[in-house]
Amino acid sequence: MKFKAKKVYGQSKVSRCPFCDKLATRKSEQGLDVCPQHVKGVLEEIKCVCGSWLEVRDGKFGPYFNCMNCGNMNYAKGMEMKALMVKDKPKEVTVDKPKSNYLSYNSYEKKERKEITISSNDVEYFD
Repeated sequence: MKFKAKKVYGQSKVSRCPFCDKLATRKSEQGLDVCPQHVKGVLEEIKCVCGSWLEVRDGKFGPYFNCMNCGNMNYAKGMEMKALMVKDKPKEVTVDKPKSNYLSYNSYEKKERKEITISSNDVEYFD
């Protein structure tokens, strides 16, 4: 029969910084647990599944989010919504054009063009 490991004071809850995922040791101005580099950082606004904005609050049991329609929700659930919100944003993508060995239409445009003016005095014009 296995016994549970002994609980040690201070090891049951490990809080992480919402900005960089390092160990959080301080409180920010919003009341969030953050690392020392992000003490003055402000968490960006997060949209709820219902479409309204989530408000960050700090309570007896730590930070949580409040939605006007849905009510209070867990901090971890709100951070999951933040991850979904970032994933939905379109990213700027640069497309590399494939380089081919044969001459294409685009290669003709890139060549330097010369301007030739022909006048009536030109001998080659009337051959």
